Amino acid sequence: MFELFVKILEQLNSSVFVLIVILIITIWLVFKLGKLIEQFSQHKTKIEKIDFLSDKLVELTVKVDLIYQNTNPNKTVAAASPVSITPNGKAIADKINANQILQKYIGQLSILVEATSPKTAYDVQTASMAIAKGKMITLLNADEINAIKAEAYARGLLIEDIMAIFGVLLRDNILQKKGWSVSEVDKQVA
Repeated sequence: MFELFVKILEQLNSSVFVLIVILIITIWLVFKLGKLIEQFSQHKTKIEKIDFLSDKLVELTVKVDLIYQNTNPNKTVAAASPVSITPNGKAIADKINANQILQKYIGQLSILVEATSPKTAYDVQTASMAIAKGKMITLLNADEINAIKAEAYARGLLIEDIMAIFGVLLRDNILQKKGWSVSEVDKQVA
């Protein structure tokens, strides 16, 4: 059998042999390319599923936040429209000097809100709340943070609950500078 194979190879000239090798390599590459294309299509499907889960996570986060706000007996802001500071929130704001703290950082915070390009009062409210809860804490000094933490601890609240007070105050300040009424939060003004 081996001798037969050797005789066939002897009969073939080198160019035919090279063509057969190229054909085998081409078939192998096409097979590998097909595997890669299949793998990438699976990745695309997985990425689409992750995007869908991300959207659902945001939706669930908003719903859980609304449930928390509506069931918390010590809430600082009311989830009414527009969002407003509760009597408990006003007491906390007075105790931690929220207006004075806000005035200290209003320039930086206003720039962050304006960077979101708000087109409506609702946009201003959404951006103000997100910035107050997420970014403002990084601007505060140790004394201000400790005062907020102490008040949160004393009232059984999360720091984010107290930071929501700053969100409402920031929103009101920006809306006043724009000449927009707080009641415009409910309107779809372009």
